[in-house]
Amino acid sequence: TGSSRKSATNSVLWFFGDDVPYVPNKRAGGFCFGTKIAPIFYNTMEDAGALPIEFDVSNINMGDVIDVYPYEGKVCKHDSDEVITTFEMKTPVLLDEVRAGGRIPLIIGRGLTSKARAELGLPAFDLFKTPDQ
Repeated sequence: TGSSRKSATNSVLWFFGDDVPYVPNKRAGGFCFGTKIAPIFYNTMEDAGALPIEFDVSNINMGDVIDVYPYEGKVCKHDSDEVITTFEMKTPVLLDEVRAGGRIPLIIGRGLTSKARAELGLPAFDLFKTPDQ
């Protein structure tokens, strides 16, 4: 990735992300919300294990506390059922990418798990979604 995208992603993750155990100066698990996120920045956020979601942010103001429900595709005012906006994930594997710490770790982990299960004679594992689901 280009240095400006990586720098912007690192800045977001440094503020919102969590430390990666035993990996110095690396964070993951941050988030980025916007009405439109530039595709190249969106992809870099995915690679870093962050959660980029596009939704209408016009009804959210500085200082508002919100609750994001990624499985339900909605954003509500904190401690309320009042829906501010709704959204759809760009890809069905986005939450798995966040769980795995990024797109590449998910691809590698999914592949290794499949090969190990096949070698052990175990059935396919459906814990992680695939892009075509």
